[in-house]
Amino acid sequence: MGVIELFNVSKTYGKTVALKNLSLSISEKEIYGLLGPNGAGKTTTLKIIVGLLTPDTGTVRIMGFDVSKSRVDALKYVGYVPEDPYLFQNLTVREFIEFIGRLRGMQKDELRDRVEYYLSIFELDEKESTIIRALSRGMIQKVAIASALIHNPRILIMDEPMVNIDPEAQYVFKKEVKNLVEKGSTALISSHMLDMVERFCTRVGIINKGTLLIEGEIDELKRIAFRGEDATLEEVFMKIIKGEE
Repeated sequence: MGVIELFNVSKTYGKTVALKNLSLSISEKEIYGLLGPNGAGKTTTLKIIVGLLTPDTGTVRIMGFDVSKSRVDALKYVGYVPEDPYLFQNLTVREFIEFIGRLRGMQKDELRDRVEYYLSIFELDEKESTIIRALSRGMIQKVAIASALIHNPRILIMDEPMVNIDPEAQYVFKKEVKNLVEKGSTALISSHMLDMVERFCTRVGIINKGTLLIEGEIDELKRIAFRGEDATLEEVFMKIIKGEE
């Protein structure tokens, strides 16, 4: 049984089909990359998993909990980084991260230590008293990431998490995610950064027009798409998408 499971999930917006009978199962200690062109259904998928959207049909489970019926129980395991984070504009950086930690039920001493840790590794120390609305997009992204990681989540769900952040912060972020996964957590990441996904993820799924075209370990997909010839994930992606079209 996967820690994240989707069964025949469909979603439409008017006449537009966003997802069509999408099924996924992501296991403990995986870093799963969800890939696809713009409009493929990636963001819709992630929003449905965390309960921000309701599917027209199908079921989503997190740690065995049906998200539509037991969202609070399911999401206590989750850290979420949306594609375009909107944080409370009048809180300072420290206040916002502490607020999220308290919502997660963290004890005072643990929360204090974790806040100090993330302020330090993401170089937010000098901005800790700055209100959110005065931050750059890159700084806001760092705050969103720190808030998602603050409670050592069992499951990380991230939509283009490294957009707008500098290479050093990207390196720190990937190291933190890998450390969590080594301890038993699971990560689901949607990204257009295929070179990063190739080095970072343990398994990927490629979707287009709301349909899962192929999934598997990266070397497996290369063998399928190019019959064992040398290829990059980018080349696999283009061949699968163009072949489907």
